[in-house]
Amino acid sequence: MIRFFKTTLCATILSVTILLAGCGSKSSEQLSGINPVALLENIVQKTDTALADWDWSSFISSFGDLLISFRYTIDMQKVTYQSTGADGIVHSMTGLLILPKAILGNKPSVPILMYQHGTEVYRPFSPSQYLTHQDRPRDYPEVMVAAAIASTGYAVALVDYEGMGDNTNPQPHVVGATLAQQVIDLLKASRDIIAGTGSPCSWNNQLFLMGYSEGGYVTMAATRELQLNPVPGFTVTASAPLSGPHDLSGVMRGLLLSDSTFKAPYFAPLFITSYNYAYGGQTTLFTPGFAMLPPFDTTLPPLFDGNSQSVTISEAMGMNFTTPTLIVMKSILTQPFIDQLTLVTSPAVAFLRQNDSYRLPGQLDSAWVPTVPIRMIHHRGDELVPYSNSQVAFDAFIAAGATSVELVEETVVINITSSPVRTVHFATAFPELSRGWQWLDSFKQ
Repeated sequence: MIRFFKTTLCATILSVTILLAGCGSKSSEQLSGINPVALLENIVQKTDTALADWDWSSFISSFGDLLISFRYTIDMQKVTYQSTGADGIVHSMTGLLILPKAILGNKPSVPILMYQHGTEVYRPFSPSQYLTHQDRPRDYPEVMVAAAIASTGYAVALVDYEGMGDNTNPQPHVVGATLAQQVIDLLKASRDIIAGTGSPCSWNNQLFLMGYSEGGYVTMAATRELQLNPVPGFTVTASAPLSGPHDLSGVMRGLLLSDSTFKAPYFAPLFITSYNYAYGGQTTLFTPGFAMLPPFDTTLPPLFDGNSQSVTISEAMGMNFTTPTLIVMKSILTQPFIDQLTLVTSPAVAFLRQNDSYRLPGQLDSAWVPTVPIRMIHHRGDELVPYSNSQVAFDAFIAAGATSVELVEETVVINITSSPVRTVHFATAFPELSRGWQWLDSFKQ
């Protein structure tokens, strides 16, 4: 049955591709006139990938029809813009902008969708880097999602994040205010490009935000920032923060302190190195020497320079993907650092609290109250970013009086029993992104 489905799909793609041949002009900075059907054909044919966790049959069932029945071809370009890093200094950063182009007739007037991608530590996998690696589309799953959405009539912008793309700073992983500002600055740059004379589309003034995993967290933080500190010309139409680690000081801290093994242990040193970058001028709590046991305090930090994949970092912590052998995340942490994380009133936990995406900045005992439509979607079986992150955020919003927030459980059935290292978190990504976008699309004018 699977073989028949793939053969039929390939035949359909081939017949349409013959009619609409070509993927447009190509360069390391821009692609023009990309045929969505040819893009899907490339995804189907290029089965090699370094990202084994993503379920591409799920992508085809979730987004394949959008690419086959596209309304527009698409242009892609790298956007270089200025934004403030976690160090407080303005840096040059990059992102990817995907624009729909009419096949015939006038250029379309479309919404902007700011799409925030999940955690990534390997710089070549940044969204903007797809432009130089078109032969490996399966290494850019969220770019493929964004391309499918753009082909229906959206201008989609994907931030690389500080430390990714062309920027070589450390990452500010789950540092909410910093990441939110970087999204907003890319939004401004994208708006200006769309308004330019060479743009294939115009903006209809609708603004959507969506992201999965860390991208769900950044989506929530950026939505909060745009509401509490309005930027002239930008009003959020609707926001879909999907499976985000919103409760850093509670749920995610508990995960870090757990005695159970974890399938993505690199989260721990990524968090430590990121917070040391962001808060090193205020505290020594996140320095490798204080937080990580030897030899990890010296062997792990250099691996977060953007040149190592997450698998490599997890293996350097003692995980084995061949056997496989899982490890307990806190096994690399010092006892003083564990003690800091265990004490709810500690300074270390205070830094986490100020980065919980549902809290009101400056009044951390209160939640901010969203006034725009927000739908959180989360799979209850998610083991990397537990469902309770969204539940805690939702409960805080409702208690604060919010009426525009929804929490929806992702119910897709996931079977990962064939591999001890596969995760529900990755397996549910494409269906959840599809549901999130369909909800956003219901607001589209």
